[in-house]
Amino acid sequence: MPRLKHFILAVIASVTFVAEAFAASVHGFDAVTNETLYTTMLRYMRSMQTELAAEPAYFMVQNLMLEIEAAHAKKPYAWVGQIHRFLNLAENMYPAAMGHPASALDDRYERLRRALLCLRDYPMHQVSDVPDDLAPAAGQAEAFYADNKQWIQHKRDEFFQFLSAPAPMGTEMQVFKLYSSGVVFRTRSACIGTDITYAEGTYDGERREELAQKLDVFFLTHAHGDHYDIPLLRRMLELGKVVVAPHTMERHLTSFTECKGKTLFLWDDDGPVDKPVTVWGDVKTQAFRSVQEPEPLLLYLLEADGWRIILVGDNSDKKKEVAFADYPTADVVATPIFVGLTTLFSYTLAAPNPAGIDQIYINLHENEWHHTIQGRIPFSYMFNDHSAFGNASVTYPLYVATDCGESFTLYK
Repeated sequence: MPRLKHFILAVIASVTFVAEAFAASVHGFDAVTNETLYTTMLRYMRSMQTELAAEPAYFMVQNLMLEIEAAHAKKPYAWVGQIHRFLNLAENMYPAAMGHPASALDDRYERLRRALLCLRDYPMHQVSDVPDDLAPAAGQAEAFYADNKQWIQHKRDEFFQFLSAPAPMGTEMQVFKLYSSGVVFRTRSACIGTDITYAEGTYDGERREELAQKLDVFFLTHAHGDHYDIPLLRRMLELGKVVVAPHTMERHLTSFTECKGKTLFLWDDDGPVDKPVTVWGDVKTQAFRSVQEPEPLLLYLLEADGWRIILVGDNSDKKKEVAFADYPTADVVATPIFVGLTTLFSYTLAAPNPAGIDQIYINLHENEWHHTIQGRIPFSYMFNDHSAFGNASVTYPLYVATDCGESFTLYK
């Protein structure tokens, strides 16, 4: 355990190096071989040693590097699992907590959290196996698949432990980040799932049934396969649960069209903007179409037990997002890290604020395994890009930076 402690001290020293290491094409990663990525990671760790040369952590990092290098000599991809296992432990020791971009350089815990999340970028930066990308070396894709799937399965088990715990009794809201865009919000009377996908089959079978039983409402922003699982949606409808989705999902749910307007809410292209619709219990929503072709994207404003959540599932139209400035201020804004956060925040923070709400941002769509390498957005982008949290002149809300499988509780 002491070695982990000292490694954490070293990790907080250099987040900016991670951004340099992941100089990306547009948003995502550049395609590189495992050896290039491995060498870059070692260089990142050595940069931490340089900054902490007079600290005991210098030797702790050195020992860890020697262990990684020794394993790499026998198995070139062993470091992927080693980093995942280290971060699983480290994130439990230093869980997701409220932060603010303005205090990123002064808040030691905030720097630590950023560094941990950016370190996760390395094992998630696998070379894509599609023809237009750099072809993986022999055994590379299989190794990344095995270690990343093991990591997601581990986090899946933690998620179902979370679902088995008591629901909130008061005004608090529990939040669990499943994977990429999938989030569960749990209040005293509702368990709400948004854009949950199954990440290489890790929630199949009994786990899918358990999730369908636990969720009350599912909100789907658009009909891309990395945002939903058809068997889950069908099972929820069989159980009388509520599914809210764009009208293009009807073709996947034809046997449940008799549920339309009761437990299946399909929004058309020009869905309502100005009037909330009650979909289940105390859960209400306003939805309207943004722009993402060929599948329409719905922007949601959710309400449940006094909590207001803005949900932006993917690429969206800034002209549409202006409408958020006309709504009462949301408590939570959940949106991908690549949608132009600086623009979105300017709208959501300008909304009427009669209750003095402190708005909180939750990150979505980072390090998504389903995308090709150019579309897999790293945490380093979120913290450093000018359109995300890298603009010193922008007024940002509070935020909770979350990794796959992490949970936290918000209080009013």
